[in-house]
Amino acid sequence: MKFRITSFASAAIMAAGFVFAAAPAQAGHKDLHGGPCSIISKYDRDKDGKMNIFEAKRAGKVLWKKLNPDNDFTLEYDEVDKRISPSEFKKWNKIGRKGLDRIEWTRLVKHRFKVANPDNDRTIECDELHTDAGHDFLAVTFH
Repeated sequence: MKFRITSFASAAIMAAGFVFAAAPAQAGHKDLHGGPCSIISKYDRDKDGKMNIFEAKRAGKVLWKKLNPDNDFTLEYDEVDKRISPSEFKKWNKIGRKGLDRIEWTRLVKHRFKVANPDNDRTIECDELHTDAGHDFLAVTFH
């Protein structure tokens, strides 16, 4: 007995294969509690479940604006208290004004991004946020 695949059956098999192949793998990592990482997904513009440096800088810019209620173009230490230490504040205040301007803040965000990304894959995944360096990164990027 010979089996003959009709064009209808062939199309059905191809469609099933396409649906299987097109089903996306779960993007990114899950956080330690099993749910999606809502912190990253807030700024994850490309929806890959990870945060790249551009998304991190955007998050840092949004936080900088929130932390600067007086809109004076700098973050004074009392506005960033508990997010960075006094010595770190002094280190990143390169221009020497009374506070960190947005460029200095962005440099700090970039530095903490690199430190929180030990695998150097240019993205921060949820599991990397559950480290001390990840917490430091969150302190300068999320409210």
